Amino acid sequence: MLTVFRSAARGEPAPRDLDIAVLLRPGGRPDYLPVIADLQSAAGTDIDLVILNGAGPVLREEALVGAVLLHEFEPATWIRAATAAALLRMDTAWMRRLDLEPLAG
Repeated sequence: MLTVFRSAARGEPAPRDLDIAVLLRPGGRPDYLPVIADLQSAAGTDIDLVILNGAGPVLREEALVGAVLLHEFEPATWIRAATAAALLRMDTAWMRRLDLEPLAG
């Protein structure tokens, strides 16, 4: 699955780069540098590539919820992944708050 998120997905004029998220099929392991080079060549701008399979809950939700879907390898992959990402971020919010409490005190 392939999405565009952040400034380009919001339709901001002249974004400085293109934020692209990829969700690989289980077991998929592409060679990332050629993928990024191909995407940059096609888009004509810098690419920030996020591999969602290993992304944390906050970034995963940001890259899926409100993103622009470019491709999904099977129907409903995107909506299932976006829903799971939102639920995971909510389920782990208490852990992120625990990490911040000692810094505030």
